[in-house]
Amino acid sequence: MNITAGLRKQSTRAARAAMKVLFIRTPRYVWPFNSETSAFWQPLAFMSLAGRLEAAHSDLSIKIIDCAASKIGWKTLFSTLASDSPDVICLGEETVSSHEAMRLAGYVKEQHPETIIIAGGVFFSNAAEESLGTGRIDYIVHGEGEITLLELLTAIADRRNIKSVSGISYKHNGQIFRTAYRPPIPDMDTLPMPAWSKVPMHLYGLGAKNHPGLVSIEHSRGCTDNCSFCTLWKHMGKPSRDGITIKPYYRTKSPERSLEEVARLVRDFGRSTFGWVDPTWNADPKWTGEFCDAVLKRNIKIRQTAWLRADYVVRDEELGVLEKAVRAGLCQVMLGVERPDKPGLKELNKHANGPDITAKAFEIFRKKYPSVFTIGSVIFGLWDETKKSLNELSRYQYKVGMDYCFFIPLTPNPGTKVYDDARKRGIIEVTDRRAYNFHTPVMRTRRFSAKQLERLYFKLLFKPGFDRIICLLRTFFNLKDRRRRRVFKSLLKYGTQIAGRYIVSRVRHPFSDKPTIYSRKPKWYDS
Repeated sequence: MNITAGLRKQSTRAARAAMKVLFIRTPRYVWPFNSETSAFWQPLAFMSLAGRLEAAHSDLSIKIIDCAASKIGWKTLFSTLASDSPDVICLGEETVSSHEAMRLAGYVKEQHPETIIIAGGVFFSNAAEESLGTGRIDYIVHGEGEITLLELLTAIADRRNIKSVSGISYKHNGQIFRTAYRPPIPDMDTLPMPAWSKVPMHLYGLGAKNHPGLVSIEHSRGCTDNCSFCTLWKHMGKPSRDGITIKPYYRTKSPERSLEEVARLVRDFGRSTFGWVDPTWNADPKWTGEFCDAVLKRNIKIRQTAWLRADYVVRDEELGVLEKAVRAGLCQVMLGVERPDKPGLKELNKHANGPDITAKAFEIFRKKYPSVFTIGSVIFGLWDETKKSLNELSRYQYKVGMDYCFFIPLTPNPGTKVYDDARKRGIIEVTDRRAYNFHTPVMRTRRFSAKQLERLYFKLLFKPGFDRIICLLRTFFNLKDRRRRRVFKSLLKYGTQIAGRYIVSRVRHPFSDKPTIYSRKPKWYDS
């Protein structure tokens, strides 16, 4: 069925009864460093979109199926759709799981061709032509979708020309069209509360020791940086009128609004571990200070985990804001170190903190806030990478004293400058999107193939050495806080499992050039 005919039929049905809109997070593999109890957070984007739709149109029938949380496999999902087919299905994925969404879209178009498929999120927004070209997706929603999705569904129901809806792409008569760019939402306090009741909140973090009562939450969107490897700042950035350029655009909710969300989640859903998904949680010291003051004043007992920027950590410590954050429950932080050298940071278009600032940030936590578990991320696989630079990168983690370090291969996700440059150079060697998991190298450098980088990555992480052994022992015995010790042991366990899987793969297929997929297939995946 072509789009025009499908729209007419869909619009007629919508005029007769409430349109049935279903958001689906499909079955997927587990990230290798997580257990299932903490690997899958609430689909915050779906809950935010559903909350906006529900606030505007009470006659809409809106549901969210989170297969990952409910352990719904493909057979069960297909059976559910066969018995109760919706009018509209909304999908949203990252690159690594985009193939799962496309699998579902293909099934729906084959079995229920009248159902409209709308996709969004960081992958589909930046791979619109590829996705629409398959014929499985009807519309792509670009950027923040709260207003765009509402207008698109309204246009479909009212039989209006969808060309008037800004911020979408679609295919018509074999040609792909993109409508006018939509600016991001400037005032985040205008957003309705996320539709928390649409997902099984009690299942997230169920049985977890390190993340009990887990909930995903945001107070800001956008970023203050425009790193070449990141899609988030661009996805939430401010486009020019012609859409040619996009600039970072940071916005935050008020402390009062954020506190209201936290209070409701504690009171109504028993949430106790708040995983902030903001690209830079500590960008605005005014928000951090006032929000944490309010949490302390209300005596709300929660745990908080967040991504922080190192120079802002130093700034907030001097302002007295960091101390408030720790007292308000900040217990785990992730700092994007990326590279210890200015040329490397420049290549990644990341602000040049320098090794001294980064080391000082970790030192502040280590000496003054020993209850906070610190994780650093570093990126390898830059164009001019050498064995020497890789060894220096490995040694750097021991110098700065982070509790745990993630080594991440430079990954060309669609929408990033890294992706555009890699395509121009023709250096992407792995097209299997399952490998875009931030563990498996997928593109070559000047000196190494992707597979050679993978082998060097293994040595980087797991090769025994005096510095590594001393650091592991010192870290373990210096972790007095029970939660910090549990998190460290958990990450060490999963890291060891990755090493074991790699060794088995090398023994079985010593000459294979295929990438090693470290993600784990859950038992319920096919059920």
